[in-house]
Amino acid sequence: MQDNKDVYFINEISFEQIRTPKLTKPEKKKIKVIRDLLEGKFNGPKAAKKLKITNRQVRNLKRQVIDNGDYGVIHKNHFNKPANTYDEDIRTELAHLYRTQYKGTNFTEFARIMQKDHGFTLSRSTIYNILREKRIRSPQRKKTKRKKKTTI
Repeated sequence: MQDNKDVYFINEISFEQIRTPKLTKPEKKKIKVIRDLLEGKFNGPKAAKKLKITNRQVRNLKRQVIDNGDYGVIHKNHFNKPANTYDEDIRTELAHLYRTQYKGTNFTEFARIMQKDHGFTLSRSTIYNILREKRIRSPQRKKTKRKKKTTI
């Protein structure tokens, strides 16, 4: 019989090679409380009070930790890519177009050009976020600001 102790499956992803998951602070707290619960240091209602969740959720967490180890407290959607993300190809193409053809254009104008001429259906804010992620900054305004007249 083989030892399945270090093999975990979450959303059909095997975690055999990863021994210690990277946990957030709340997840670490959940693990600590559930381990204490499993060791018998306190009961379910006390664990629920510490974690500020219901007894039923504590029972579910306990079962998940017994079945999956530390991965039991990680949200099951954690490893999935969000549905509204854009492919890396689109992101690199946008950055390449901006750097080669449209350098010096502000992001709002660039977004308008992309929608009109190149057929991109991305919003201005999405294009802004993609370009900022690629470490591209929108050019600063050239017009000097007027000084306000102050009355004494």
